[in-house]
Amino acid sequence: MRSRSFYVMTLRANAKKKDLMKFLEKEWVPALKSCQGCLEVEILSDYGDRAGFFVTELWESPESHVEQSSALWGTERVDIWEACVELALIEANWMGAIVLKTGENIKHRRSGHKERAPE
Repeated sequence: MRSRSFYVMTLRANAKKKDLMKFLEKEWVPALKSCQGCLEVEILSDYGDRAGFFVTELWESPESHVEQSSALWGTERVDIWEACVELALIEANWMGAIVLKTGENIKHRRSGHKERAPE
């Protein structure tokens, strides 16, 4: 069963939208696409909130998404994660539940997985 996640990246007060887009295209998206099981990453720049972007990811399965993205942002490419949260606040939704807001602890409702978002 394929899995789709989506999240909103809202610019921090000191960030510029063009800088976030450049970062997403050159760092964020290639890192995700390098993960086994990641089928697609799409950035919607015409999202109604002009202060950020809407991003979707398509994965082979919910399990591959959890395993690969946790490893990517938790250990392998923490540098990219940290650079991103300096530019934007992230609110992620996966399988109908908000699973992450940067700076907060959110429990994954379906997997029981709990992670601490970098501040």
